[in-house]
Amino acid sequence: MSIRLVFVTGLVLLSGVSTSAEDYSDLLDEAIETIDWDFEEEWAFTETSLHEEKLFVGHYDPRLAEDARWSLVSVDGREPTDRQQRKFQHDKNDHDSDSDDGLSRITTAVKPDTLELAEETDEYWLFTFVPDMDQKELVDSVDAAIKIIKDGHYVEFLEIRNKEDIKPGFGTKITRFLTRLTFGPAIDGGPIVPQTVNVRVTGRALFFIGFDETEAIKYSDFEQVIK
Repeated sequence: MSIRLVFVTGLVLLSGVSTSAEDYSDLLDEAIETIDWDFEEEWAFTETSLHEEKLFVGHYDPRLAEDARWSLVSVDGREPTDRQQRKFQHDKNDHDSDSDDGLSRITTAVKPDTLELAEETDEYWLFTFVPDMDQKELVDSVDAAIKIIKDGHYVEFLEIRNKEDIKPGFGTKITRFLTRLTFGPAIDGGPIVPQTVNVRVTGRALFFIGFDETEAIKYSDFEQVIK
């Protein structure tokens, strides 16, 4: 099971006070529009990622040549080898060229008419929703929530986690399914950008083959380098 595939397919993804259900989709649309999906065009940043039990720290700078914008800083706290550096840059360049639009993934993955207000304070709205997924077994087995901050009208987090074991097919059981994304200002007063991505899938296939896949990504040290 590819954790990248899980992330892309599992990625489901406000002004004024809402009092009726028909207003919720408008609040969600405004929150999505607030996110700067093209922040890589102007901002340098650090990416810290846990993948295949290794901790990678990379840096991105849009001022450099297109094939040199990503550099690997360390692997498990050590200086990377030339081979690790080349593979990192190659993988990043391939991913950037193949990536689809984050906005389209979110707007097609959440069912706006299923948004329900779970909690409201002076600072935020907390909604539950039904994710728009093909597998009914997955949809019925998960809880999904979005927290939207009122000051700035942006999504603070989106989370999908299983509430019971998921059985997507014969001999397969997922005992833990988690996708959690967080967003916030790049810097004080800066644009709203992705901050963390956490994905974990644990279970068994063919009754006896165990799997436990985790991916965690954190974006930090934002610096506006192109205006």
